[in-house]
Amino acid sequence: MIHPSKNRIPLNRRSLLIAGGWVALQSLLVPGCIKSLESLARKGDEVEREKYEIKVLGEVCTIGNAEPVPLGGVGIVTGLDGTGGEPANDGNRAVLEDDLKKLGVKNIKELLSSPDNALVLVSASIPPGARRDDLLDVQVTLPPRTKATSLKGGHLHICTLYNYDFAQNLKPDYQGSRGALRGHPIARAGGPLLVGFGDDKTGDVSFRQGSLWGGGKTMIDMPLNLVLNPDQQLAKVSKQVADRVNEAFPGTSPGNPGNAPAVAKNNQVISLKVPPCYRHNLPRYLRVVRMIPLAASQGEITAYRQKLEEDLLDPRNTLIAALRLESLGKESILGLKRGLESDNDLVRFCSAESLAYLGSPACAEELTHCIEKQPILRAYCFTAMASMDEAICQIKLREILASDMDDETRYGAFRALRAIDNEADAVAGEHLNDAFWLHRVAPQAAPMVHVSTSRRAEIVLFGKDPSLRAPFSIQAGDFTLTAGEEDERCSITRIVPGQGEPQRRNSTMAIYDILRLMASMGAGYPEALEFIQQADHGKAVSCVVRRDALPRTLTVQELAKIARQGKSIDLSDEDLIRSGSEPGALPGLFASSNTQIKSK
Repeated sequence: MIHPSKNRIPLNRRSLLIAGGWVALQSLLVPGCIKSLESLARKGDEVEREKYEIKVLGEVCTIGNAEPVPLGGVGIVTGLDGTGGEPANDGNRAVLEDDLKKLGVKNIKELLSSPDNALVLVSASIPPGARRDDLLDVQVTLPPRTKATSLKGGHLHICTLYNYDFAQNLKPDYQGSRGALRGHPIARAGGPLLVGFGDDKTGDVSFRQGSLWGGGKTMIDMPLNLVLNPDQQLAKVSKQVADRVNEAFPGTSPGNPGNAPAVAKNNQVISLKVPPCYRHNLPRYLRVVRMIPLAASQGEITAYRQKLEEDLLDPRNTLIAALRLESLGKESILGLKRGLESDNDLVRFCSAESLAYLGSPACAEELTHCIEKQPILRAYCFTAMASMDEAICQIKLREILASDMDDETRYGAFRALRAIDNEADAVAGEHLNDAFWLHRVAPQAAPMVHVSTSRRAEIVLFGKDPSLRAPFSIQAGDFTLTAGEEDERCSITRIVPGQGEPQRRNSTMAIYDILRLMASMGAGYPEALEFIQQADHGKAVSCVVRRDALPRTLTVQELAKIARQGKSIDLSDEDLIRSGSEPGALPGLFASSNTQIKSK
């Protein structure tokens, strides 16, 4: 059972690791912490309560399970070409040996000492609101004191990932080992590793770590909860909170009460389901939930809405006013539409964003204009448009996809369109060799090759036939691609030691044809990505190659600061410098993270 007031799962004492067994995991598994939504929301609670005189849900409850839960495990990577080696005789090895014994593996000592195998530390984090069988991105790293030197070409065999905690957190007066304690099995992971792709800016490359995008799968649900404050833990309050949420986000259909967004589990906890319109922006959903009025007469709500509509037009108050109007439901649409007529950029943006989450197509023109003119807000605009199943939004996104705008904007439109419908003609792709996605989009646009190194194994080809230019000789894993000075076609050869005769094929110079042919010969995403990278480094690609070209964003805190100052959004570069502020709650569609809830 998940404790409603904590982000961890209670530990089973019988499953604790031997002392020190996970010491090496401590530095790997503590994730970059997302700033608490509770602390972010509470900053203005006192001022807003005095201003609006309406009691909201955030005053009687807190949000439970609203941050990612770190997971870790110990696994074995095989298929290394002599770069593996025997692990140190420590707790990690003891854990792996025990796991292998349970799986019935024989000759464990020989397996671990082989230069083609390596013990690895495996980590991931499970996002809040995740469902059973959702996919997770996984990180794999060689531990200290191992004889292994590289994970390139390796395959992680299925291993189990556990939640963990530290004894000091469970028992404040604990004086023993500082090692991490393993809890319950939460996910499984396995698959071919992507290794050797460093930071684009620094050029740093490490072969001691690798990634598996979508290589993990959750084994449990991670529900979101509202937890009543100690002085509010009454059955009538719990029911009242659930009723208010369900009124704000009606989801119950006749004869199917299980669709209700909120269910009062007891006098302490209300379980939440994320409405479809917020599936790409969980932080916004949790902020809006906190702003739902707890109890008020119709007259009080009418006066409250009128006050919010006035504040919406004031740039200093517009951010909070728009969110509070959004929490009142579709009856706020008319007032939000008035915000679209404002002369202030921020007022129009906040009004359009809230209209999108309320399902009003009136937002489309302003969000499109904002994408074109306000680079710092593009991620929010794309996410808002992706929340709607409206034809006008898809039309606008297709226009941006095929436009001459910058690479980040075109790729942002692709991601938003795919989030709406990944089978739509404009963005549909092929899943090659069950390993990676290949998309051809916007054939009349400027050519670009876009590759992803997080969240999804995906290559997107923009424009008409991005291709290679001879001469070149490219090595990508087991694959060699060559073409001479005058050649109009290239040769693709795959040589796998110990697996018989080499495979040889000929292809056109089109990258699309080459990738499909490589996949038919057994290539996975590591080989496909290495091929693109090597071709780009050798200046053999006919167009620009971009990696993770995501629209830049402001944090919620930074956007709120602009609002308080009453500024226009048209800021100078100096205004955009981030002075060490913590990461804010960014929309999940573009947040930089190694986790992702699987698209349904």
